[in-house]
Order: sequence, then C-alpha cells, then structure tokens
Amino acid sequence: MVNLAIHRKNFNRFYLLLFTCLLGLSCHVTYAQTRDWKKINVSINVKQEPIRVVLGDLEKQIDMSFSYDATELDLEQKISITFNGSLFNAFREIGSLAGVDFLQNDNTITIRKRKTTLNVADTRIINGVVVDKQDNSPLPGVMVIVKGTNKATSTDLNGEFSFRLVKENIPATVLEFRFMGMRTKEVVVGSQSRFEVALEQNTHSLKEVVVTSSYEGEKRREEVVGSISQLTSRELQVDRPIESFDKMMQGLIAGVQVETSTEPNKPVKVNIRGQNSITSFGGKRNTSTQPLYVVDGVPMYEQQRGDESTRFNNENYLNPLSNINPQDIQSISVLKDASASAIYGADAANGVIIITTKAGTAGKTRVNFDYSTGVSTFINEFKYLSGPQYYEVLREAYINNKLPVKTAELRAGSSTIDTDWFDLLNRNGSYQNANFSLSGGNEATNYRFSTGYMNQKSSSRGNELSKLFVNLRLNHKLSNKFDLGIKISPAFTRQSGVNSFGGVILPPNIAPYNENGDPNELPDMKVANPIAVQEQNEDYHEGVSFMGSTSLNYKVTDALSFSGTLGTDYYDKKETQFRSARNATGRNLNGALRIYDRKNLGWIAFMQGMYDKTFLARHSVNVIAGTQMQDQETNLLNGYGSGFTYDRMRELSQAETQQSASSKNEKATLSYYSQASYSFDKKYFFNVNARADKSSAFGGDKQVALNGSIGLGWIVTKESFLQPTDVLNHLRFRASYGSTGNSRIGTYAARGLYAFTGTSNYNGNTGSVPDGSAAPNPGLGWERSIKLNFGLDATFFNRIDITAEVYQNTIKDLISTIEVSHEIGFKGVSANTGTMQNRGFELTVNSSNIQNQNLNWTSSFNFGLNRNKITAFNYGFLSQYSAATSASVTKVGTSTGSIWGYEWGGVDPDSGEEWFYDKNGNKLTAKETNVLPISEGMVIGDRLPLFEGGLVNTFNYKTITFSFNIIYSYGASFLADYSIQSDGRNLDHRNQSINLLDRWQKPGDITNVPKLYFPRSIVSNSSRYVHDLSHIKLSNVALSYQLPEHITGMLRMKNLSVFTNASNLLYWYREKSPEGRNGIAEVRFIYPEMMTVTGGVRIGL
Repeated sequence: MVNLAIHRKNFNRFYLLLFTCLLGLSCHVTYAQTRDWKKINVSINVKQEPIRVVLGDLEKQIDMSFSYDATELDLEQKISITFNGSLFNAFREIGSLAGVDFLQNDNTITIRKRKTTLNVADTRIINGVVVDKQDNSPLPGVMVIVKGTNKATSTDLNGEFSFRLVKENIPATVLEFRFMGMRTKEVVVGSQSRFEVALEQNTHSLKEVVVTSSYEGEKRREEVVGSISQLTSRELQVDRPIESFDKMMQGLIAGVQVETSTEPNKPVKVNIRGQNSITSFGGKRNTSTQPLYVVDGVPMYEQQRGDESTRFNNENYLNPLSNINPQDIQSISVLKDASASAIYGADAANGVIIITTKAGTAGKTRVNFDYSTGVSTFINEFKYLSGPQYYEVLREAYINNKLPVKTAELRAGSSTIDTDWFDLLNRNGSYQNANFSLSGGNEATNYRFSTGYMNQKSSSRGNELSKLFVNLRLNHKLSNKFDLGIKISPAFTRQSGVNSFGGVILPPNIAPYNENGDPNELPDMKVANPIAVQEQNEDYHEGVSFMGSTSLNYKVTDALSFSGTLGTDYYDKKETQFRSARNATGRNLNGALRIYDRKNLGWIAFMQGMYDKTFLARHSVNVIAGTQMQDQETNLLNGYGSGFTYDRMRELSQAETQQSASSKNEKATLSYYSQASYSFDKKYFFNVNARADKSSAFGGDKQVALNGSIGLGWIVTKESFLQPTDVLNHLRFRASYGSTGNSRIGTYAARGLYAFTGTSNYNGNTGSVPDGSAAPNPGLGWERSIKLNFGLDATFFNRIDITAEVYQNTIKDLISTIEVSHEIGFKGVSANTGTMQNRGFELTVNSSNIQNQNLNWTSSFNFGLNRNKITAFNYGFLSQYSAATSASVTKVGTSTGSIWGYEWGGVDPDSGEEWFYDKNGNKLTAKETNVLPISEGMVIGDRLPLFEGGLVNTFNYKTITFSFNIIYSYGASFLADYSIQSDGRNLDHRNQSINLLDRWQKPGDITNVPKLYFPRSIVSNSSRYVHDLSHIKLSNVALSYQLPEHITGMLRMKNLSVFTNASNLLYWYREKSPEGRNGIAEVRFIYPEMMTVTGGVRIGL
C-alpha cells in the first residue's frame, strides 16, 4: 500500500509549488509598470468596420491587451474613424462613437459600457429560474434575451439568470428564452421581479452545456474537443420499471455496449468502444473491463465479488449502480476518447461515466411526487418436450444403446405424467415505485431532498427486491468568496428468494408432489426438487450503501479560484444462505448455513486551483491543476455451519460444525493532474491534459504511470469562406490523441497471496501457505490505452444534427493470469502479456422531422461499429473450455470475444452420426474430436457484435407525448449451454428441446439432429451449439398525458400527468434471444427476460 505519509509529503510539496507560482504571478501583475496613454501615439483609419476589428488593430500597435464582458458590449457595431494622435484621445473618440469607457488596469485595458446618469433607484433587478416543464429540473445554458436589444445572458448550472433593467422600460420588456431541444418562449416582464419559466421539449439538437469532468465541471458543447456523449434524465426515460440506470443506457449512445442481466439487482456489463482488456480465464480475475463511474465527483469503488466461498457454488456479484435512484439523475456524460478522459488517468482506459444528480434552485419550494405500478411476466422462449414425448425419446436412446426394450421402458419412467415445471416455479410478477422530492432556496442557499421506494416481485416465485433511496444536496454561499456544497446519498436494499430457475429443465414425466402433497423426492435426478428448494431453503441479502461528499470553493478573483472536495463511498452487504436437510441441497450435511458480511469503504480527497479568463472577445484560457488521494478498503467476514438438529433454528450457534474466515484488502492511489484549454475567437480550440498516478496495486518500480492527451477543435462555419447557410448551419472538426491507464487489477495481484489455514504447520507451529491463486510479480506494470480520435459535428437545415467519429484504441501491456509450474506453490502469475486494438466508427443523427405549434416529431439514431483484435501475445496461445461457461481463446489475430472449438459437419444420413472438422479440414467423429489437443480447434464464433445501436422516436401532440425505443445488434454469437444440455445430452435427468422431435431414426433421414444414445459422446465446443445473436428489439414504449394548465391551476398544481410504459414487447432475431446470457454462454440457471407494463401519475406543486 502507498504510505499515507508519502501522500501528505507530496501533497504539501505540490501546494507549496502552486502557491509560489501564483504569488509570483500576483507580484508580476501588481508591480507592472503603468504606461502613460498620452505618450503613446496611434493611427486609425477605418470605414464601417466592427469595433472588434478596431480593437484588434490597436492591440497590435500598443502591445497591450483589452478585457471586457462580451455579453455587455456589441462588438459587431460598426464605426468609421480617421485618427492620428495619442492613445488617450483615440479612446475618447472611440468611446463617444461606441458609448464605452476605457479604464487602465496595469497592462490590461478594461472596456465597459458607458454608464448613464440613471440612479440605482431608476432600475430594477429581474431574475428567475428556467426549468424543464416535465419534471421541474433546472436547465443550465438557456439563452435569456431582452428582446429587441443586444442584452443577453445564459442560465447557470442551477438554471438561474439575472438582469438589471431601467424601470420605465420594464412593463413592456419581453424576455425571450432559447434552448436547443426546447420550444422558444417569450415572457412579458410587467410588474414581476422573479420568474419561474418552464420550457417544453421541442427539437433535436445537441445540448448547449455538457458536464466534462468532476474537476472542470461543465462547458458549452462547441468548446469541447473530446468525444463526450450526454444523456439527460428525460432521454434516459427514468419512469421505466428498471432498478438501475446502467440498464437504461442500452441503445442510447453510439459505441456503448450494454449487456444486461435478467436477474434482479445483478450487475450490467458496459463496454465503451469495445472490450479494452482481457477478461478472466478459468476463474482467475484479470483487469477490469468496466468504465470508471463518478457520481457527483466521487469515483465509485468497483465491487468485484460478493462471494469468496464456493461452499454453495454461488458467485453473487454486486451492482453498486443500483444504489443510485434513476429519478435523482440530472445527466450522464460518457467520456470516450483521451482528450475527454485522460484527466482521470489511472482508471480511464475503459472510458468514464459521470453521473450528476439533481440540485435545488433558488425560488419558492417545489414539490414533486410520482407513483407507478405494473405487472411482469417471463418471456419463455424455451420449448421443451412434453411428458409422453420425453418418455419416447429416452426409451429410444436406451434401445439404441443395446438395452432390452423392457429395461429401456422401465428406465424411461412414466409415459402418462406431463409436468409443466416452468408454470409451477413461476408466476406473474409485480412492480411498484414511488418518489418524492422537495427543492428550493434563495440567493444564498439552495437545497433538494428526495426519497424513493421500489419493490419488485420477480416472476420467479419467492423472489423479491426492495430498495429505499434518500438523497440530499445542499449548496450554500458562505460569502462572496466562499461556497459550500454537501451531498448525502444513503440507500438500503433487501432481496430474498432462491434461484430455482434451473428446475424448469427437470424431466416432465415425474410428479412434483407425493401422495401427501409434499414436494417429491428425486433421488435419481441428481438435483433437488425445485419446489422444495423454493419452500425450504433461504437466500437473503441486505445491503446498506452511503455516498457523500463535502466541497468548498474559494473565489480569489473572477478568474482565479481554489476548491477542495472530500468524498466517501461505503457499502455493507450481509448475506444469509440456508440449505435445508429436508432436500438434496443440504441433506448430506444435515442442513448448512452460511452468513457472509462484506464491507467496502472508499474515500477520496482532491484539491485544485482553476484559472479561467477571457481576454478581449477572442482569447479564452482555462487552466486546472490539482492533486488527489484515494484509498479503498474491503473487509470480509464469513461464517459457516453444518449439522442442524432443528431445521427452523437457523443460527450458527445451533450448528454441530462451525467454521469462520476473514480477510482484508486495501489499495491506495496518489495522483497529480493538470489541464489547460485555450480558444481563439470561439473558433479554434486547444486542450491538453497531464496526469501522474502512483498505485499500490503494482510491483516495486512499476507503481507510477504518466498519462496525458492533446485535443484540437475547429468551427469551420465561423470562417469567412464558409459562412452558415440555410442548408449547412454548423460544421466542426475535432481530433485528439493521448493515453489513459487501468489500475483496477485487484489489490495484491503483484504481491502474491498467502493464507493462514489453521491446518498447515511447521514443526508443530501453525504457519501460512501460498493460497494457490497467483505468485508474486514485482515487475507487474500498468495497462495503457493509447487513444486516437477524429470527430465531425454538423447541423443541416436547422433540423438535423450529425456527429460522426472514427477511433483507434491500442491497449498495451495487457494483464492476464498465466499458468506456471505448480512446483513453486502457485497455479499462476499475473503478468503483462500482450497488445490489443479496437478500431471503430460511430454515427449519431438527431432530427426534428415535424415541428409546428401542436405537433412535433423528433428522432435520435445511433450506430456503432467496432473491430477488436489481439495484435501481440507473449505466451502464444491460451484457451479454456467449460460447457457451463465458455470456450475461449487468447491468440494473436483473434478478438477477445472469440469462441474456440470445432466446426460441426452435420449428420451422416446413413448412420445418423455427427461429423466435425478440425482446423486442417479433417473429418472426424465425436470420439476422435474429443481426444484432439485444443490447439487443433479454430474460431467458431465471436461474442462481440460487428455493429449495434438504437433508434428513439418521440411524438408530442399538444400535451400528449408518445415515444418508442428500438435497439439492434448484428454479428455477435454465443455458445448456448442450454442447447448443449438439451439437445441429446444428460437425457436421463433433464428435459430436452423440441429439436429432438426431428432426430435421425433410420437410414436416409436428412436432419441436423443425430441419432440418440444414452450415454453418448458429445463435442460441446462445436459450432452446432453456437447461435447468432443478431436481433432487433422494441425495448420500450411510453405514453404520457399532461393535464392543461387551466385544470392544474384550479387544482393548485404546477403540473399533473399520467403515464404508462411497456418494456421488452417485441423481438426480431435470427436464432436466439440476446438477453439472459453470461459472457459468451447462456447458462442453465439464468432467468429469461421479462415483459413489464406499468402505469403511473406525476404531480408537481
């Protein structure tokens, strides 16, 4: 672990250096020599030229710079002047023509609009907040214009704006509110001083303001040179019956692949621009492939496993993202390239996802409440044999294996029983969700408090998930210089129920209950009766999470500020598993109980300085420099007991045999980062990042990594040679290059692990032994991702926005676990083994198809194509195979998703036997294929899609909104474990697919189902069981109706709307449903997808 004393020492050095530099800058500004304007001669000769041009010419002559507020002055105002004399008199001439004053501030000349003789008493401040009409959330970046004048401003991050206007003109003054994606709105000021303006969704277009990082905050879209995609809460459609926002992102962002889990509260796999590391091999974990998640500035600790024991063969992964209430999310920014993500350095190789939660705004208190409820049912696409059909299939298989007919019939069981296990184990599920929020504030303080509750009863009997969310954000202006921000977000989770879905594959010709009505014993089935498992066993999970942060900002000047943030991410999960002695899962142990507790604590502290200055209207500079310290700690406690006299007494103290184990993992990181941005004339943009990270996860001299990036942007339509037209309204080019790192390799991958087992002794003394997983490797270094990106943004006809990007990510020093000689006491070692590359193209098109007073139709389409390839691997070839997980390969020239095995040659019509081909094209039988070395195989599929994306259409007719989401994917495949198990294998103890009705039975039969035997030799990793996942899915349909304002006004409400959602309605696919798979295999105990329909009401007060 990095010594915290080193943290503090480096921390102090950094800020001493930063303070010295700033002090030197301050001294330079303070003591610069003041120049006499009357002694400086200038010459001006212009005719009807903008003031901007005149100032630029003067700046070259006098070697001084101008500073002014571009929103206050009209720089395009044209003047004519011929002058030759002192600078003092030139300023008097220009000032009288343009109505401005020139003030000297050392070597900077400040230009201000000439003050009138009006007193403050003759003016009035007009201010307010602009919100989204649908959910009352503040809208940053809205242009607020005093109609008919050059006076304008934009709303801040909290949606606030402010003007000072002349009193006598106020009553007739009209404020115009413009925001791309919303309908423009005009408001007559009249006698009001404070306004709350609600804008409605209207057009497509890119959002004006995007969140770029937790260090920098937000930027105008046109200033961003990196690849950033942003979703608002509206675009996420948070009313959908989904327990975590990561599932909601599916199909909404180009280049972001979301593999969802169909089981409630399970994690989601997110790949940004392909898979950027090698996944685990044989259960050994390598580097994380997940993006870095940052919530309100606090990185989330990636929780890798929730079960270190295989006592119950249950690997229960956690999904920390489900502890964030989707209703609290204001926006999600996805950082894809190096320019956007390099400031995060250590963990940005897989991309960064920034979640910003909703905050309060000044104004009267706003109350929002929504409630929704619905039903769900499994989409059961698995087609199995009936009881009589199963009997005939099993009888035939026995006979083909030379058993006498009578014996075969006896072993085949009943020919009349027909049990539908799927119907017995499942039901219609239910869903409920309620949310409440309270927000408001004044000029000094704003707040938002919210709470939410979600309950989901799965379609699998006995399975239930409940969540309670709380969120508080408080922002307070301590003074004109200091701002304080506090964010607290606890969440509570309860989940119960046993995953007995694997029971649906039991033979249909056995009875589920005995004559007494109790679950039937199944001694010959090698599994427990799933009904007994549901009724007698117990799986109970309880989790408490807490995310919080406190930040303090000190504004030294309008340009210079310092800030510090302290944040924490805590998660405590307790799990209880009981296996009853009354069924096969716990009978041999006379009952078994495991109680498991895992605590994760992560904290982060960072301090930084920011300098943000605009010189004239043409030069803008933003510089950030800071340091960050981060620590992550995991504590595990495991208690196990077996032998229970009384099945209902489920306490460890009642167990005859008791065991316990504990462990602790800790990881620390120290970082320094900086970023500089420069823009000229709001037309040319330049950005550079640099970051140094030191992590305790790596070996000796490999703990430090240096990363950085450079980015360029150019708005071509601001050039004189390509002015905006009615066809082409906007054109911008972007390019970036840089590197990011990946430190999420676990805690002690470089050190090797030892265990105190209590049974290992040295001359009678207990000692430690290698735990067998991985040997120490002090030379283990960082994975680095070298990213290159080119982008184009264009707007046509003021209706169509297009963003196109091409990229290349080269990942060097890939970390994977390789096998070593067992003589050294370990099974493997983590090492830097090779290089991988992702190349791709992304396209996003947003369009406003119909736009009039009553009807609006907008569309959003995205497309992402990615090619993944391993370009170097130091160990030549690695492969693994397990029918229940995957057939994988790591080999130069293949992708990380390659499925390795043998080509299936079909069924011989004469014999009914299967044929296979090796890599040399040799024709082999099943027995011959199974004895081949794995190196004789070939790539028979790829779990990574060639391309995928989505389409969203939204229709607004007056106050009715209708939308539907379509997602699509092409080219991915998977090794279907249920096909392996259900197409002729394990015939005696599991049901079979209806494919067996087409089996080979006599010479001359043309079929793809071979002759049945039991037992039989089967080649599991063959292309016969590889299925195409190409599909199109209607993922969500939503309809809402907002009551007219005159009705809500009578009810004293700001808004009242009703809505309904339907998810997973339709699939169009070539072979198999794309969901419900694990990695590249669809395993036997996984839930199918659910179709859910909900309805609800939303109230705003």
